[in-house]
Amino acid sequence: MIEVVNAGKQYRLYDRPVYRAIEAVGLRRKLHREFWALRNVYLSIDQGACFGVVGRNGAGKSTLLKLISGITKATEGSVTVHGSVSSILELGAGFHHGFTGRDNVFLNCALQGYTRQEAERLLPQIVEFAELGDFIDQQVRTYSTGMVLRLAFAVATSVNPDILIIDEALAVGDERFRAKCMQRIQEFKSNGKTILFVSHDLATVRHLCSHVALLNEGQLVATGRPEEVLDQYLELAHKDQVRETDAPRGAFGRPRWGSGEIQFETVAVSSVDGVAGSVFDTNRAFSVQMDYVVKTPIEDAVFGCQFYRSDGTYLNGSNHFWHDQPQSFSFQQAGEQGSVICQIPCLPLLPGDYYLSVCCYSLRDGVPQAIDHWERAHEFTISERVSDQHGVIAFETNWTLNR
Repeated sequence: MIEVVNAGKQYRLYDRPVYRAIEAVGLRRKLHREFWALRNVYLSIDQGACFGVVGRNGAGKSTLLKLISGITKATEGSVTVHGSVSSILELGAGFHHGFTGRDNVFLNCALQGYTRQEAERLLPQIVEFAELGDFIDQQVRTYSTGMVLRLAFAVATSVNPDILIIDEALAVGDERFRAKCMQRIQEFKSNGKTILFVSHDLATVRHLCSHVALLNEGQLVATGRPEEVLDQYLELAHKDQVRETDAPRGAFGRPRWGSGEIQFETVAVSSVDGVAGSVFDTNRAFSVQMDYVVKTPIEDAVFGCQFYRSDGTYLNGSNHFWHDQPQSFSFQQAGEQGSVICQIPCLPLLPGDYYLSVCCYSLRDGVPQAIDHWERAHEFTISERVSDQHGVIAFETNWTLNR
């Protein structure tokens, strides 16, 4: 559906606006600097794929989406798109803020090739999904950011495009509308539509996307399965803190970052009888043991762990400071070794594959600062021995029939 071959986009940067005019009339040969927002990008996206794009701010994600959407043209290379495209890029892009919401619906439908009569038929479902009511006849300039998002998403998905492009549009929505959008995205996936999704929400990217591309400084760094590419993204996002450590990473080692005053040596999980393993039962005692060594004395260190389902769904995060019985640990002696153990009396996870991350943070400046954050430090499985419930969490239930 989408073929990007050696695509690049160059912009001219001027120190002063007047330099653009001087250069245009030929008074000076060159008053600009060349900036490549994107270069040497190759991508092939199949029909029906949900393809994620991640990267730090300024990596070139929005530029890539503009090339695919046809908003701008590539300076070099080619971008070929088969099928109709509907996009939600910068908030409010494609809207005339002096028009009413209704007029903007007609405008956007016309840009998609719909007649006025066809747009009229779509209008009720767009207004209903966007939950705008009478505001549909008010100027868009009077809308809140949430209202603009709702209208943009409703229009983009109601015109039934072959390709839907979403650039961080869900970040400003409230939780209820976000869930509504996610349900519609899932419907698009079920109907075999192609989706290009850009977000900093890695859990959503893991959940939605089958493949992910990583951009950095305008270059395509990696493409592949989410679990592989997102780990590289985390290393890039924390590259100022990522450190090569002499601690063994183990079979499930993943990116690590932090200032390094305390360093995890190993992470192990065990069952009620204290036996370490990788397969455990639902609703049994479970513990996480984090062995550490102190490299440099430090005050107010906080240890924590986070649990995730294998698709990246965040299940729980816990530490000993934000707790019913808060504790604060200080370490005065370099070379000290020990263990921090998190005990869970009854782990309520249902059968499936899971992983956990462990971390040690400092609260010295009032804002948590990473000392050692070990992503995906350990993986484990919950056995199929409990099969009378479905989902992620096991509930204890009692049933009563009243007639």
